[in-house]
Amino acid sequence: MATIWALLIYWLVIFVGCYVVIEIGQDQLYDGVTPHIGLKVAGGSLLLALMLAAFYYKGMAASFDSMFTNNILCTVFQALVWFGVFMLIFQFHPWHALGLGIATMLLVQGLATMGVNSILSPTPAAVSRPAAFATSKPVRQSLAPAPAPPTGAEAKTK
Repeated sequence: MATIWALLIYWLVIFVGCYVVIEIGQDQLYDGVTPHIGLKVAGGSLLLALMLAAFYYKGMAASFDSMFTNNILCTVFQALVWFGVFMLIFQFHPWHALGLGIATMLLVQGLATMGVNSILSPTPAAVSRPAAFATSKPVRQSLAPAPAPPTGAEAKTK
């Protein structure tokens, strides 16, 4: 069930990120957007989300702290897939697909993984404190001198 939630979260984040990049990128680079862009972004982002959900299921989720150290081979593979999706599905020219696809990958997949980890990780258990720590003592004491203890005659009258 966690993998399905991971897929849905990845798909949502990737869809929004890719739609913004494609809408602005194709408008600026080619003076117009290709037809049926919504369906293309839905399909391409689903393909990318499936790949990232598979990495999450295998325990190789691409996060900002491990994408260039432990998971460098996964990052290179992802860069090739993102380049292919941007060139073949989103219909960018190869050089534009290389730049926009990899830049989008570096931003979106790390943010999506942070979202998946924050939503799907279990909440830590509450720490129970012993009763001795339940009473609080004042941080500062009064600067006035302490009152003198009652003497024998005063103690009898009270």
